[in-house]
Amino acid sequence: MWQPDIDTISGPRYQAIAQALALDVQAGRLAPGDRLPTHRDLAYHLGVTVGTVTRAYAEAQRQGLLVGEVGRGTYIAQRSHADTFFQPVPAPPDMIDMSLNYPPPEPLAEVALRASLEELSRRNDLSAFLPYQGYRGFDSHRASIAGWLERQHRLRVDPARMTITVGGQHAISAAMAAVAEPGDVVLSAALTWTGIRAIADMMQVQLRGLAMDGEGVMPDAFDAACRSLSPKALYLVPTLQNPTGAIMSENRRRALAHIAERHGVAIIEDDIYGFLAPDAPAPIATIAPELTLYVGSLSKSLAPALRIGCLVAPERFQQRILASIRATTWMTPPLMAEIAAHWIETGIADRIAEQRRREAARRQALANEIMGSLVGAEDRLGYHIWMPVPAPWRAADFVAEARQRGVLIAPTGVFAVGRRPEMEAIRICLGSPATLDQVRQGLMVLRDIARQPADTGYLAVV
Repeated sequence: MWQPDIDTISGPRYQAIAQALALDVQAGRLAPGDRLPTHRDLAYHLGVTVGTVTRAYAEAQRQGLLVGEVGRGTYIAQRSHADTFFQPVPAPPDMIDMSLNYPPPEPLAEVALRASLEELSRRNDLSAFLPYQGYRGFDSHRASIAGWLERQHRLRVDPARMTITVGGQHAISAAMAAVAEPGDVVLSAALTWTGIRAIADMMQVQLRGLAMDGEGVMPDAFDAACRSLSPKALYLVPTLQNPTGAIMSENRRRALAHIAERHGVAIIEDDIYGFLAPDAPAPIATIAPELTLYVGSLSKSLAPALRIGCLVAPERFQQRILASIRATTWMTPPLMAEIAAHWIETGIADRIAEQRRREAARRQALANEIMGSLVGAEDRLGYHIWMPVPAPWRAADFVAEARQRGVLIAPTGVFAVGRRPEMEAIRICLGSPATLDQVRQGLMVLRDIARQPADTGYLAVV
C-alpha cells in the first residue's frame, strides 16, 4: 500500500498528497499501472479526511498522473506527464534541489540586464521591436549569434541558414518537425534528455534508444538501427551528454556522421553545453553540415529567461522549419534577442560564459572533494554528475531516501528511452542550488547515504 510522507511538504494536505504522488512517480517508486489505496484507506493511514484524499486524487488526475476506473479503483496513468517529461514540482523551501540541470546563479547577468534595459530606455528606435517580424529573426541578431557560436562553440555558420528560436527546446521541436512525420522513427541514446521524449510523444514520433558506452551512442548500434528501422534522424548531445556527462571523441563523431551519411539519416545535434568544454572536439555540424540540424541556446551560457536559441540547418529543411515556427510562435520576441545581441557585441556575454565555466569548475571540484571515488574521474565538466548507486541500492530507493533527508535528485528511469535500463544511477545537478554551501550540504547527504552499510541502506527504504 502506498503511504506517502507528507510531513515534509508544506501547504494544504491535499496538495501535499498530490505532490508526494508526483515525486514518487518521478522517482520510480510508483509505476504506470500501479493501483493506489482507496480514499478511505489512505485517509485512515495519513490521519486526514476522506474528502482531503478525494481532492488530492482529483488534483493528481488533473495533472495527468492518475486514471480512475469505476468499480476497479485508481491507477497511475500509463502515459502521464511524469512518464514522458521529467517535470519536478517546486521543491519545498527546506529542500536542496539537485534534480534540475540549471546553470548556477550569475550576478554579472543581472548587472548586464540592468545596464541593457537602461540603455534601451534611452533609445528612440524602440518602435522597431513592436510589430510582427519575420520568422527567422532580425538579420543583425542572427549575425551576432553566429559570431557567438564561432567563439564559444567552435562552429562557423552562415547566418542565412539560421533561425532564432524561443530557446533550445523550441529549436529541437522545429528540427524534429522538419525531419519527421507522425509514425516515423527517430533515434537517440538509450539514456537521454527527458525533453526529447516529450517532443517525440507530442509529435507522435517513435523514439528508439541506442546502446551506449563511455562516449555515448555506439556506432554499431546506430548502423544496425539504420538497417532495421529506417529512421529519419538521430538526436545527439555529443558534448556533456545529459544525463551521463559523456564527451564524444572526434573519431566517434566522425563515425556516426559517416553512418548517417551512408543511410541518409539527419542528425539533430544539441550543443547547449558545448561552451562549458572549450577543449572538446568541434561539433558534428563541422563534419557533416549537409546532414546536421544544429541546435544552440543561450539558456545555459547566459540566462535561461532570455529564451533565445537558434537552429542552423541545411537548405532542404528550411521551409519546414519556417512552417513550424509559424505554427508555434510566429517569431522570437525581438526585444529579448536585442538584449542577447547587445551582450554578445559588447563582450559581456563572453564574460558571463567565462564566469559560468569557473563556477561549474568550483562545484565540480567540491564534488570531487566530498564524493571521491563515488563519482569517478576528477576531470569532469559541466553542471551535473552521473553517479552509479552502490549495491544493493536501487536508484528509485536512493532518490526516495535522499528526499527523506532533504535532497532532490533524479534517477535513471526518467532518462530511459524504451525498456528500463539495467544501470542503477542518479543524476546530481550541481548548478540548481543557489549557493556553494547548499551544494556542499546536498553532496554530504548523498555521500552519507551511499556509504551506509548495505543491509542498513536496504532496510531504510523497504
